[in-house]
Amino acid sequence: MTTYLHQSKILFLSTFPPSKCGIASFTQDLVNAINREIKSDILINICALDKKDTLPGYKFPVSMVMDAFQLDSCIDTATAINKDAAIELVCIEHEFGLYGGELGDYLLAFLTMLEKPFIIRFHTVLPVPEQKRLKIVQLISTLAEKVIVMTTNSARLLIEDYQISPEKIIIIPHGTHANSQVSAMELKNRYALKNKLVLTTFGLLSPNKGIEKGILAMKEIRLQFPHAIYIVLGQTHPNLLQQEGEKYRNYLQQLIDENHLEKNVRLVNEYVPTKKLMEYLALTDIYLFTSKDPNQAVSGTFLYAMSAGCVIISNPFVLAKEMLDEKTGIIIESGKEHELAKSAIHLLKNRSVRKKMRYYAFLKTRDTVWNIVAGKHVELFNNILGRPVKKAKKFAQPVI
Repeated sequence: MTTYLHQSKILFLSTFPPSKCGIASFTQDLVNAINREIKSDILINICALDKKDTLPGYKFPVSMVMDAFQLDSCIDTATAINKDAAIELVCIEHEFGLYGGELGDYLLAFLTMLEKPFIIRFHTVLPVPEQKRLKIVQLISTLAEKVIVMTTNSARLLIEDYQISPEKIIIIPHGTHANSQVSAMELKNRYALKNKLVLTTFGLLSPNKGIEKGILAMKEIRLQFPHAIYIVLGQTHPNLLQQEGEKYRNYLQQLIDENHLEKNVRLVNEYVPTKKLMEYLALTDIYLFTSKDPNQAVSGTFLYAMSAGCVIISNPFVLAKEMLDEKTGIIIESGKEHELAKSAIHLLKNRSVRKKMRYYAFLKTRDTVWNIVAGKHVELFNNILGRPVKKAKKFAQPVI
């Protein structure tokens, strides 16, 4: 692997492709966006979190790998980072399940050894924490230069439930992609959906996604709209696949078969690349968000759909409550399939309502596009490093 001896580095600690998870995709998109914003005097590298503590399988910008479930690997990685004089700042992506120990407390061993300044992003902030979780979050926040969260609710919880100083916290939203410029009609033709009313959901499949509710709702929806189809995009989550194989996907297929919904539900077992994903969102008439976790702080899938101008029907969760109102979407409080079907039928009958919701959803997410999110990170780097990171010359952004 190429070694860069004379360049200042910012190191991200995160899962990273080819690993398949939401945080890996998030970090790749963020790093790509930051690299478009800065000149080459700063090099962004990745320390990939992986249970295989080896580099093979990874490519640049991954420069090292840490097995966060092995205490020795955490300590050795911190030591290696300390020895690299070019690393000026470490940016850590945090989810409790990413790190070993009780509630991920192996990360504390890493941070105790780390001699570099670091910032940390909490992807999840749970309310009313038990004592162990409270102390871990407080200790991490005390050591960090800044704590990033992606919603105002997460910031409020850190202040009220975790007693973190407001001055320590910065809110930077999850980024979103440029929309497809191809018309919905053309895209429907391309994906064998001509003359269909399309409902979609995407993301790695697991039982907490509640996909069965969308499938069962199609029993009512198809009675009034026989040409409606529900597209579920995404492979089974790799952790779930390792534990129980395709048990959940097989259950979903069984629901489809038992309810004779073969023409109205399509499971697409594919890890969809960004360009194809944005095309599916562009042809979507209604996006369904059926996740069962009311405390989920943020969802990239939800924001991607909203930024693409999708009409959204969502279960109640933190981000939905922040982003959806009577202009931008519908929150179904009960999470029952009948309520989901009733809301979908109402929207499918009212094209003008859908058109207005698309417009207001698109407007509400304009501060989440990746170049703006990247710019906020560059400003944060400037403040912590005490010097300006040189910005790259601006060219027209490519349309994916």
